[in-house]
Amino acid sequence: MEHLLEILNKYWNDINYHFDVSLFSNFRLDDSKIITNLIKKRLNLLKKSLTQWEYEYYGLERPSVSDYQYDVTLKELNAWETLFISLKTLNSPTNRVGGAASNRFNKVAHKLPMLSLSNVFNYEELKHFDETINKVTGDIDNQYIVEPKFDGLSMSLIYSKGKLIQGLTRGDGKIGEDVTNNIRVINNIPQTINNDLERFEVRGEIFIDFDTFKKINDSIVDEKKKFANPRNAASGTLRRLNSDLVKERNLKFVAYYIPDYSNLKALNISKQSDVITSLKQLGFFTSSDTYLVENIVEAYKKIELLEKNQDKISYPIDGAVVKLNNIYLYDELGKTSKFPHWATAYKFAPKLAQTKIKNIYATVGRTGKITYVANLEPVSLSGTTTSNATLNNAEYIANKDIRINDTVEIFKAAEIIPYVSKVVIEKRPSNTEPFKPITNCPICHSLLEKYEDEVDQYCININCPSRIVNSIIFFCSKMAMDIAGLSEKTIEKLYQNGYIKSLVDIYKLNLHRETIVKNIYNDKYLVFNKIINAIEASKNNSLEKLLVGLGIHNVGSVTALELAKHFNTIDALMNASITELKQINHIGNENARSIYDYFQNESNHQLINDLKTLGVNINYINKTNVSLEDKASPYYQKTFCITGMFDIPRHEIANILIHKYDAKVVNSVTKSLNYLIVGANGGSKKDKALKLNIPLIEEKIW
Repeated sequence: MEHLLEILNKYWNDINYHFDVSLFSNFRLDDSKIITNLIKKRLNLLKKSLTQWEYEYYGLERPSVSDYQYDVTLKELNAWETLFISLKTLNSPTNRVGGAASNRFNKVAHKLPMLSLSNVFNYEELKHFDETINKVTGDIDNQYIVEPKFDGLSMSLIYSKGKLIQGLTRGDGKIGEDVTNNIRVINNIPQTINNDLERFEVRGEIFIDFDTFKKINDSIVDEKKKFANPRNAASGTLRRLNSDLVKERNLKFVAYYIPDYSNLKALNISKQSDVITSLKQLGFFTSSDTYLVENIVEAYKKIELLEKNQDKISYPIDGAVVKLNNIYLYDELGKTSKFPHWATAYKFAPKLAQTKIKNIYATVGRTGKITYVANLEPVSLSGTTTSNATLNNAEYIANKDIRINDTVEIFKAAEIIPYVSKVVIEKRPSNTEPFKPITNCPICHSLLEKYEDEVDQYCININCPSRIVNSIIFFCSKMAMDIAGLSEKTIEKLYQNGYIKSLVDIYKLNLHRETIVKNIYNDKYLVFNKIINAIEASKNNSLEKLLVGLGIHNVGSVTALELAKHFNTIDALMNASITELKQINHIGNENARSIYDYFQNESNHQLINDLKTLGVNINYINKTNVSLEDKASPYYQKTFCITGMFDIPRHEIANILIHKYDAKVVNSVTKSLNYLIVGANGGSKKDKALKLNIPLIEEKIW
């Protein structure tokens, strides 16, 4: 017990440390309240981090962590929730697929959910995936399809009578964005196919090859606006309203799946290998690096081949997808709310390089948080020269015993942020000393402090120049008030010249029009006018955007939206008690205290009143523009169970019920069940429902 407590106390708030959850397999939640509370805090940290990363990845298309960091964090959360199932919540990231659909495009419900894939990272985990399938098939050896895992944007193409009629992004897996106008200008997507079915759906990935990615980034002058990787370039381009830009950037589509069971039946397809052949015959691009293998051992050999040749492939991949070849078994194998059990993604190991740490320095963020950065001897990694790597906080440095002049191993998964993986101890010079964290802010020299239960250091001086500038930059960012044109460099110039000293000054820039245009924009009135228009437009943002922009400690985009929906106005939120705040989803004691304390501060009151006076909206604006549920139906929000045989798989019926009626679908018949949907050979569930007087539905309601 003491050992478990020591591990949790040391690492529960370090998002870069990943627990071996099996150490807790003999622990029960009622054994120790202290350990249980620490486990709950760990889960809250994991969920909060994953939710924020998903928003940055899907919503902003500006990820702040690598795919590898996201994957291992999600894996840890799933391990905790599997071990302590009572701690799993309905809104857990382990239940989610992708990100919410953007308001820039029409939202459309998928007929069949677009699920994600589970991840495996080594041969043992791959064997476990195979053993799970063996239990259903009864075979030691099963045929699999192994194909590259494209690092792009999932896409669903819908045809009617051979004509392309719609293109949908994955969105959250249930509702996607209608990007039909943009996919029509992608050259390798067939506009017509030789297929007379009323509705035919093809799924695949939109991607950009490496040569095209380089050309795109070379054409972008502002270094900070360059895309981090080809995946971001593909996603960011496809979700633009300008189809000409989409055409110009030469996006491509690779097809790999036909999800509709009725389509497969019409084409007489029972194997995934036949799906690939059929897609080729219809004119779709499919990967030439797709293999049919006879068992999981052969599958692993092909995965090793793909990983070995990864740098020789002209398009970005970050792993391999392994699919059971026999489609008839998919329904029996089933799925979770997030991924199917008949396929998995084998994620490649992050790319590594060795280099030496020349120095370690600290930066100050908008909240005053101190982040340490390693200055490296330049080294080539993932096709780019890297000279800096994040070290997060002082505790991270101490735990890994990172020192100046150390040789370190760094990795950069998904071409984003370099991380220090480990110190190469055998190459350490004899005269190195343990790194000593700074005690004062490197900008304003104020004494640094720590919040209770946090490992990070903070500069608490609200007048620290670095905090002020970074707060203004964040307020104007896409995540917050989305003021286009006010780049980091522009804001720094405006601050240095005294035009912006606070958030309020943003909305007063027009008062200094002539001097700003002359001193900052070299008499370019048109550029300045565009910025002023963007500033004026930001006044009409919904409340949650303002809440994010204010930079309240522990309030990210998800929490901000929950607050805005619940309180509707900032005045109501300002008057909320800690008890009221804790009643809202995602908000625990720490978040509630942070929010409450922020609004008790007189300076913050004055800031909000000044923004109101300048015309900034302080109300929640409900932008929902679709209603996909039949709320007038007697089936709305009822609980269903499905039994027997139907002309489509039962999981498809379940998904239709969930979308159409906001229904709950369960696997067993109990007194709380509202309806049992019965197909051919209803069996024991039908008998039990009759005994409990539960209504039977034997006609199609989907």
